[in-house]
Amino acid sequence: VLRFGKFVEETHPGPRWHLPYPLESAEVVNVSQVRTVEIGYRNSVKSKVPKESLMLTDDENIIDIQFAVQYVLKDPRDYLFNNRYPDDSVLQAAETAIREIVGRSTMDFVLQEGRAQITVRAQKLMQEILDRYKTGISVSKVTMQNAQPPEQVQASFDDAVKSGQDRERQKNEGQAYANDVIPKARGPASRLLQEGEGYKPKVVMDEPSLELLKGSSVDYTMELIGSQFKVTGIPGAKSSCGCGTSFDIA
Repeated sequence: VLRFGKFVEETHPGPRWHLPYPLESAEVVNVSQVRTVEIGYRNSVKSKVPKESLMLTDDENIIDIQFAVQYVLKDPRDYLFNNRYPDDSVLQAAETAIREIVGRSTMDFVLQEGRAQITVRAQKLMQEILDRYKTGISVSKVTMQNAQPPEQVQASFDDAVKSGQDRERQKNEGQAYANDVIPKARGPASRLLQEGEGYKPKVVMDEPSLELLKGSSVDYTMELIGSQFKVTGIPGAKSSCGCGTSFDIA
């Protein structure tokens, strides 16, 4: 209730009376009504408002985004007297909050996995802005209606997305093939290593004989007789058979 244009009291629903105008007047405010403001479009997402919907991301890409904000009044006095156009304040606060959040996010995050996080962060930031200006408004919900690249580059963006999907598919197919082939190859490889270790004592000269050869110009011969190596020309050399037994060479 206003008396001579000045606020005097706040009344609740029910029968009330006040002095006739111009002595007193009453401003009736519906505090239970859910109001909606649209950013980036009007009435339908096809009716876009480019100056509101086009935003720049952190990786310097432009996206076309439309969203709606629902709000209620939590303080009628602040709503009526602290701001001349409180509903416009909601529109401006919403656009400011979304632009700030989108400007700190990458294009892929906004278009794909980050939609839910963006709406939550936008609602929180909007409420902080509105409370700072004492608008008496409480934001109840923020809904992202649409987010996509601008129409002028939509075809190129679709091609890029398709290429990324093809790359991931080929990567997964290659990984699946590797998971199938590598375990099969490890068995034969291990068997060959074991066979090589078993064959090694049959063909490699023992360490004492090798020490004799280091820095030496002695002529020697080695021949395989049956399952035994015979070394001649090296004093003290040994010959080994397949069973691992060593014999001194006379």
